[in-house]
Amino acid sequence: MGIDVSTTVKVILFFLGIGAVIFIVMAANSIKAGRKLMFYQKRQVLIYRGWRLILVALLLLASGFLISRFGEPIAYRYFPPSPTITLTPTVTTTPTITLTPSATFTPTITMTLSQTYTPALPQFIQETVQTPIGPDVNAVFSPLSFAEETDEGVVVENFTEFIPPVTTLFGGFSYDRMTTGVQWTAIWLYGEEVVCSETKAWNYAPGGYGYTDCTRPAEDWKPGRYEVQIYVGQTWKVSGEFYILTEEDSTGYLPAPTGSEQPAFFTLTPPPG
Repeated sequence: MGIDVSTTVKVILFFLGIGAVIFIVMAANSIKAGRKLMFYQKRQVLIYRGWRLILVALLLLASGFLISRFGEPIAYRYFPPSPTITLTPTVTTTPTITLTPSATFTPTITMTLSQTYTPALPQFIQETVQTPIGPDVNAVFSPLSFAEETDEGVVVENFTEFIPPVTTLFGGFSYDRMTTGVQWTAIWLYGEEVVCSETKAWNYAPGGYGYTDCTRPAEDWKPGRYEVQIYVGQTWKVSGEFYILTEEDSTGYLPAPTGSEQPAFFTLTPPPG
C-alpha cells in the first residue's frame, strides 16, 4: 500500500517534533551541568553548547511550521496526482437546420414548485452520525458511475442498466476537500427500501477516487430502479440511479456504457469501499 503526500508530511512533522524535544532536553542538561563547574572556561563551553542546541531546536520547529504550511502544495507541484484521465468526446452533433420561430409565446402563468426534494438519511443512520455538527459545504463529489467491476479501485465505466444475474455493483466517484475523520455514508435504495448501506469515518486522502459497493444474492436484485445517495455527516452530496432489467427486457440486449471516464481531482490511496 502506497503512502500519500499528506501522510508523508505528517510523518516528517512527527520526527521534527521529536528532534526538537531531544535537543531542548540536551540543551537544558548542558546548561545545568555548566553552571555547576568551578572552572570558568569549561563552564562557558557547556553553556554555549546548550544555547546552540536550543537554537537547533528552534530551527527544527520553524522547519516544521514551514512544512505544515507549504509542504503539500509544493509536493503536488512536483509530483502531480495520478491517474489523469482526459475526457475525449466520440461523437459531435452538427445541426443542419435552424428553425426561426415566427411568433413568440409569452406565458401568463409561471409554475413555481412549492417544495424542493432533498434526500435525507434514514433515521436509524442519523442516530449514529457524529460529524460534522453543522452542514458540510466544503466536500465536493462528481456524478456517480456504476459498473460490475473496478480497475485498481477506480470505476472507469458507467452503465445505467444491468442484465441479471448480478451480485456485486460498484458506484464510483471522484471527490475533493474531504476532511480526515469526518463521517461519510452511502445508501443504496430500491424504492424506499434500504438494500445496502455503509457509514464510517473518512481515513483517506482529501481528494481522489472512491467507490461504494453493494453485494447481494442474485435473486435479491429485483428488476426496477435503484438509487445511491452519498452523504458527509448528515449533508447530502450526490445521488445516482441505475436499473436492473427483467429477463424479458434483457433478451438479446447488451447495455452500453454512458461514459467511460469520470472527472478526477486527486488520487485516492486506498479507495474507500
